[in-house]
Amino acid sequence: MSDASRAPYPVVSTRTLEPPAARGWRGMGTARRERSELPRLEPHQVAVFRVGEDWVESHGDLDLRSETAVRSTSVAVVDRRRDVPVEAMITVPSADGTDCAVRARFRCTAEDAVELMREGGPSDASDALVSYLQGCPALVGEYVPHGDAQLAEVTKRICANVTAFALAQPPRLPGMAVELVSVDLLSPDQLRALQQRLAELEFQRQRDAVEQAVTQERITREQEHQQQLALLNQQHQEELQRREQEAELNLAEQRAAYEREQEALDAGQEERFGSRFALWRAYRRKEVTAEQLADRLGSAERDVREAEERRDETERALQERLDKLLREDLRIETERADRRWEVKRQEKLRELEANREERQRRDQQRREDALRKESDDRQRADRIREMRFELYKRLVHEGHTATMPIDMQRLLEELLGGTLDSVSGDIRTEVEAGEPTPDHPPVDGGADAPPSGSASSGARESAGGERYADDEHDPYDVGPVGREEYGD
Repeated sequence: MSDASRAPYPVVSTRTLEPPAARGWRGMGTARRERSELPRLEPHQVAVFRVGEDWVESHGDLDLRSETAVRSTSVAVVDRRRDVPVEAMITVPSADGTDCAVRARFRCTAEDAVELMREGGPSDASDALVSYLQGCPALVGEYVPHGDAQLAEVTKRICANVTAFALAQPPRLPGMAVELVSVDLLSPDQLRALQQRLAELEFQRQRDAVEQAVTQERITREQEHQQQLALLNQQHQEELQRREQEAELNLAEQRAAYEREQEALDAGQEERFGSRFALWRAYRRKEVTAEQLADRLGSAERDVREAEERRDETERALQERLDKLLREDLRIETERADRRWEVKRQEKLRELEANREERQRRDQQRREDALRKESDDRQRADRIREMRFELYKRLVHEGHTATMPIDMQRLLEELLGGTLDSVSGDIRTEVEAGEPTPDHPPVDGGADAPPSGSASSGARESAGGERYADDEHDPYDVGPVGREEYGD
């Protein structure tokens, strides 16, 4: 049995596919598959993509941006070779307790890969054909006798039964055409040799597969490394170009800035040194000789000294004028301050004088009011005494005193405002104190007559016996406001 006969047939491999990553700005670009996501096909192989519920066959020319490639969820590689030999082998018991094997060879052809995948056909036809042989009724209960004498007869019978079964019920696999080629019986020794050979082939196949996978992985890694290296080299070259461009731009900017600074420096030097710098620049440009430069520099130096002397004289004159103006401003400011102080002092004096005159006017007014009140009180008291005296005179003249006994001593005391002994002293004391003299009571001692001794208090009583408030008021009392103003 060759190694090719043990390879999976007709489905070589299957792979699931993830949705492609979004591309472009914010994932708005056209979706596409990467070439590494799709399997690599041999000339006799086709790829079958599953898109939803449909299957689409491709021969390796599928566009990575097509709907089939983008929407597919899995892909299978199907071998499309014709008349591929496939073996199927089942065991039967023997007399010596060992197993024999019935081996059948078939020719298989994958005619429709889409139907094979849609109908769920077998990935490996050998496994499906083994199941097919196990369903053969002629092999059920088959027994191989001991010895080689009957082996040929048993082999012939088994082959005839399997061939008849294949003709009566040929194997049907979706999308495939299967035809029986031969049937033979393997003895236990042949079976062991075959199993050992198959094991060796399987080991060799697995080792080759591992080596192929390692080789493929190494090739893939080398390709990825080469791609990364190329990408890094490209990025490095781009970075170098960008830095070179930035360096050139910076150098150009620095040159332009240096030229501007030189121009500004030359302008400043020319403004500062004048013709001397112009001579030096001309000498630097080889426009004048050293002797001409020295002569012109000497002349320019003399001109500079003269100009500096004139400038110093001008500055001194300006400084003197400035000092004079400052002194004049100081004098004017001092005079203004003196005038402001004098104005304020005069205003304060006028205010004080006005306050003093106002106080004097109020004092004079109070004194005049007091004197006027005192005069009015005295006149009123004199009129009252005269009226009382006239009343007493009429009483005496008309003779009422004969019927009305009158105490002359008390009458005189009431008229004079005190006892006879103290009249002269009381009058003198009251006049010296500036107080009004006491009123004389009426002669008849009526209801309006004051009690004895009440005249010395300086207050008057009304007809009802009430005292007048103006009589009790001190005419020289200026009140709390006056005392506060005069400092009393």
